[in-house]
Amino acid sequence: MILIIDRKETRVNYESNTLCIRRPDQALERIPLNLLEQLIVYGNPVIEIPVWRALAKAAIPTTLLSRRGGQEPAMIGSGLAIRLPFRRLQYLCAEQPSKALVIARWIIAEKFSNYNLLLSLFSEEQQQCFNQQRKALDLKREQASSIESLMGIEGALARLWFRLLADNLPKQWRFTGRNRRPPKDPFNSLLSLSYTLLMGELRQLLINEGLDPAFGFLHQPVAGREALVLDFTELFRGTVDFAMYLLVQQLSPTDFSYHETNGCRLTKQARPIYFKSWSEFREQCPRFSHDGNTMESVLITEQIRGKIMQFRDLLNVVNGAENG
Repeated sequence: MILIIDRKETRVNYESNTLCIRRPDQALERIPLNLLEQLIVYGNPVIEIPVWRALAKAAIPTTLLSRRGGQEPAMIGSGLAIRLPFRRLQYLCAEQPSKALVIARWIIAEKFSNYNLLLSLFSEEQQQCFNQQRKALDLKREQASSIESLMGIEGALARLWFRLLADNLPKQWRFTGRNRRPPKDPFNSLLSLSYTLLMGELRQLLINEGLDPAFGFLHQPVAGREALVLDFTELFRGTVDFAMYLLVQQLSPTDFSYHETNGCRLTKQARPIYFKSWSEFREQCPRFSHDGNTMESVLITEQIRGKIMQFRDLLNVVNGAENG
């Protein structure tokens, strides 16, 4: 389950493998730690130190969101796992440009194909046009000789993608393309929040598998940035876009507040709708089956673990190919 703490007056403490949540004018709520999959905290509730220790030990990802959006979200989880072989292989491949380039090409290829979910809802003419442009960019991806050129190819397709989204979203959503920090319209607000929550889960699962979230391939390591988390986020952006495209049918632009400095954000009244949808998305995350023709639902965590295993296999192949 997902637990959302979004009232300043809330107090959370830890007793016997259970989170005890006290909210004003509400009965005490007890949540066994083994039922908790993700914690999301808004603003400044009082959460006692033993809670954080228990969450870290249980490897439960936590995302901290500022009340008014004035600060960057923060993600908290356990530290690096003790499993070393996978991480050593990651470092070995990340530090050799030729190997890193092969893996970065794979990330872009996976991102390109991930758009198919939402693309399937658009008109046949739009699908054909986008596929032609994607095919041309994919050829450039295969021939790319540097990470910088791959980033340019990824950016070009992303612009085409968001232009297509803008053409299909109802005009009242005022979506004209991707913007962030802060998001300036409701749909961008939904995308930013959802990408952030996804990154929290990705980060913890990558750590659990023994990987270093800071060493990426498409996104290069930079102080204060977890590049591998960003790399894996690219693999699922299209899936998140699909979920948010469907969610707008349950919301309206009036479910968002607007602030010149802090941007556009969900109102407190609309958050339950969003988090119910996000919880359902995690449990029944859509994807195309292996035949590419039918859609199926698989836990988001299982899909992430599947991509991590593909990533591990690719690291082994790339490292073995150059050493052989």
